[in-house]
Formats: sequence, C-alpha cells, structure tokens
Amino acid sequence: MANRLHVAVLDADIPCLSVYAQRGLYSSQFRVLLQNAAERLNKSAGIQLQNGPVAVHVTAFDAVGGTLPPLECLRSTPRSPETNSGPFGAIDAILITGSAHSAYDPCPWIAQLQTFIQTVHANYPLVKIFGSCFGHQVIAQALLSGSAQSAPATSTFHVEHSQKGFEMGIQPIILDPSFTAYFPPLVSPSPFRIQLIHGDQVVPTPEATAAANAGKTQVSLPAPWMNIGSSAVCPIQGLYNPGRVLSYQGHFEFDTFVNHELCHEFGRRARWSAIAVASYVEQIERSLVPGQEDDDDSKAAAEAVLLFFAGEDQPSKMAPIAPNGMITPPLDSPAA
Repeated sequence: MANRLHVAVLDADIPCLSVYAQRGLYSSQFRVLLQNAAERLNKSAGIQLQNGPVAVHVTAFDAVGGTLPPLECLRSTPRSPETNSGPFGAIDAILITGSAHSAYDPCPWIAQLQTFIQTVHANYPLVKIFGSCFGHQVIAQALLSGSAQSAPATSTFHVEHSQKGFEMGIQPIILDPSFTAYFPPLVSPSPFRIQLIHGDQVVPTPEATAAANAGKTQVSLPAPWMNIGSSAVCPIQGLYNPGRVLSYQGHFEFDTFVNHELCHEFGRRARWSAIAVASYVEQIERSLVPGQEDDDDSKAAAEAVLLFFAGEDQPSKMAPIAPNGMITPPLDSPAA
C-alpha cells in the first residue's frame, strides 16, 4: 500500500522569465523533483521503506500573494490504511521555496508566512516543514529567533546579510554525521554538493556570540535541533529537528541552467560587474559535465527530503547519534 503524501509548496517568488519559460514555477519544479525521487526510492534495493512505497501530490500556494494553506486542511490525525488508499487528503508537509527577498524584509507577506510557520510547528505536530534557502532562513527566523518561544534567550539565532558576500554555485559542504545518520542517501565520504545562491545566512545573534566569546556560555541550537553541516563561508548550511523540520541553505531544485539564469538576473538587478558575474558563473558550472546532466548531489538531497516527509528519517543503528547543535567554524570568526 502506498504512503501517499500531500505536500503544500509555498511559492515565495517567481522565477525569472527564461527559467519560467523552461521549468515553470518553483512549485512545479519541486513537484517534478519529488515525484522523481519517489520513483527512485520505490525502486531502490538499498533503502527499505518502512511505511511502503511513496506517492506524492503537490498543491501550490502563492505565499507572496498571501495565499497560504487553510489550517483546516492540515493533517491533525494520524494517517490510516483507509486514508492511504483513497484520494490525497490532508496536507502532510509544508515546503517553502527560495526567494530573492530577505527573511528580514518588512513585507506583510513575510510576517504572515512567519506566523503561519509558528502556528503549524506549535499546533500541527503531524505536519513536516521544509525550507530551501529563503525558506531555510524564514524557518530559522520564525522558530529560533528571540521572538520564538522555543529558543533560549542565551542561544538565539537570526538572519543577516553575510559580510563575505554571496556564496554561489557548487561549494563543498561538510555534513554532520549526526545528521546524515538519519538519511542513508546523504552518507558519503565526499563533501556534499548542491547549487548555492545566497547573500544572507542564519547566524547566532550578536548578544549570543559575545557571551560565547566571553566564556559565559556556549552557542548551540536548542535540543533536538541540529546544524546539518558547514561550508567554508557559511557555518549553518541547514537545520534539522527530527521528524518535524528540515532545511537546506542550498537549492537541490536548481541545476546549472536555473542557477546560471538567476545569477545573470540578480547581477542585472544589483548591477554586478561583468567580472563578478563571470566568477559566479564559473562556480555554478563546476558540476556541469558536457553532454550529460549535472554531476552534483541534488538527487540524494531530494531523496532525503522525501524520506523526511514520509516519516522514514530513522537513524542508522550502526551510527552514533549525539547531536549537540554546536556551530562550526568558531563563532569568533567574522560572520559569513
């Protein structure tokens, strides 16, 4: 019997015209990737799905226009064999896309989205929440900032513009073994590689960092939250609260074509120099194999998201689980 998942994708932006003409809205891109991931997982001999083969249905919502899933449509009771055998019913998961906006922009729709995230997290424990890039950042702002009840005052996080500028293209990300233990597709001795395009990041508040540097406390995520991993310039590459929340700073939904087009569009809007754009494009094309599809970890990343949605994020019995939420590299280094 299929594990039938209803995923609500909240479009937090629309692609530039060249991407939209080829791929459609971000919600459409996620639908294709999640359904393809389901097909791969259902055929995989190496991953045993405890809850049965996965089927995915996506409903799109225009978050920028203020259209969010009605609360009465969210799952509030456990799924049963009867509900899994009929049409796709209550919403099992919320996915928040990337955006050219910043999570801290004073836009009414962002404030509304943040309140929605807090409501879902507090009152609908059966609904999973995932965010990509902007989605990752607005989730952190909603659930781990000083305004979030779940975050200790001495260990809060916020979103700010990186002092090191944009992190672009394929950059090696070292995933935390405490995180990858839950997701077999991500276990690899090599660095994790998906497309990145962001100038903001989730970091501890200045007050929390100052206290840590003074030796008064440690800056860590409140248990059971964990940081999924770090790159050279971005110490928090995603967040994971087992069974509840997952986020990536990067974009498994972007390939070389999409990120290339967005880079040029962002450069046009911000008036980046031709030299800067060329440098970014070189980083974006690191995964491009002539005549073949991109050589990165986007498929494994999509499969991990789907395992999370399906309730299949179970720690390996062979791997020690000791999430401490500590942030690396050292917090007294400049924000990145």
